[in-house]
Amino acid sequence: MNLYELITKLFSGLSNFSSSFLFYGAILCTIVQVSPIKVDPWDFILGWIGDRFNSGMNKRIKNMEKRLNEHIKDSKQDEANKKRQYLVNFVNEGVNGKHHTKESFEDAIRACDEYEKFVRDNDIDNGVIDSTIHAIKAKYEEHLIKADFPDETTYVSKSNNTTV
Repeated sequence: MNLYELITKLFSGLSNFSSSFLFYGAILCTIVQVSPIKVDPWDFILGWIGDRFNSGMNKRIKNMEKRLNEHIKDSKQDEANKKRQYLVNFVNEGVNGKHHTKESFEDAIRACDEYEKFVRDNDIDNGVIDSTIHAIKAKYEEHLIKADFPDETTYVSKSNNTTV
């Protein structure tokens, strides 16, 4: 049995015109599919059929994707809020008389740079934190010029390594 007879038996329930049309259409699609022309009829047809079979799943995936994007956005906003709060607390501690070490200032400046980059990269509203960042950097430069950072020994006892 040759291919034509096999396909003819498959489409025997159809009218003669319909079966011939389907057979020659399938042959034409196969020829176009393997030709160097950038048209892929089988990919289109099977993709269309796949879209119909998977339409419910595609809707669920799109809904999950939307919820995931919202969660990522909320998570980024929370991260920005935590960084912002750390910087505000650092400045408030200085205003209230706490003397920060050089290392803690360097950590705060690193946090400032990370926060500014984070805000830029994620298109998040910066709010009024610019003045806080400016205050941290200005106070750090002032301490550098005066060379009056407190020592670590101010906070840690050398004899038993406990916090004072």
